[in-house]
Amino acid sequence: MIKRCLCIFLWCLSVAAAPAQTTVTPTPAIPFTLTSVKGNPVSLNDYKGKTVLVVFWASWCAPCRLENRRLARRYHRVKDLPFEVVSISVDTDREKWERAIAADKMTWPQLIDTADEEKSAARRWNARTLPASFLVDPQGAILAVDAALLPVADPKGFRNLLKKLAGME
Repeated sequence: MIKRCLCIFLWCLSVAAAPAQTTVTPTPAIPFTLTSVKGNPVSLNDYKGKTVLVVFWASWCAPCRLENRRLARRYHRVKDLPFEVVSISVDTDREKWERAIAADKMTWPQLIDTADEEKSAARRWNARTLPASFLVDPQGAILAVDAALLPVADPKGFRNLLKKLAGME
C-alpha cells in the first residue's frame, strides 16, 4: 500500500513538475558517437533524414523512468514514420542501466554516455536536469527542448508534425 501511494505521489509530482516543450530557434544539433547497449558505436548522423527525439535519462531517476514508460506505450504509433527515439543514459552501473531498459520496455536505440566529463554528450547538449529531451529535425537542427511529452500529450498532432517534417504532407 505504501509503495502504491509513493508511486502515485511520484507520478503526480512528475506530471505537475513536467515542463512543457519549448520550441527554439533551430540550432544545429551537437554530434555524438556513443556505445549502444549491444556494444556498437552509434552516431546521431546515423539518423540523418529522420526526426529524432534525443532523451537523456538515468536508471535511478524516477521522473525519467515514468517518461520512458509513457514513451514506450506510444512508440509503436510512430514507428512507421521516419522517426526515432534515441535514449542516452548517464548511468555508471551497466547492470542497472540494462535492467531499467528491460523493465521500462524501451525498444528504441539505447546508448550510454561517456564518463569523461569533457566528452559527455549530456554536458555538451546542456542536459543539466533529468529527464532532458530534444527534438531534432531531419536536417539535424534542434527544434524543441523538453520534447518527450509531445508524442504522449498529443499523439495525433505529433504524428502530423512528423509527417510535415518528413515532407509527407
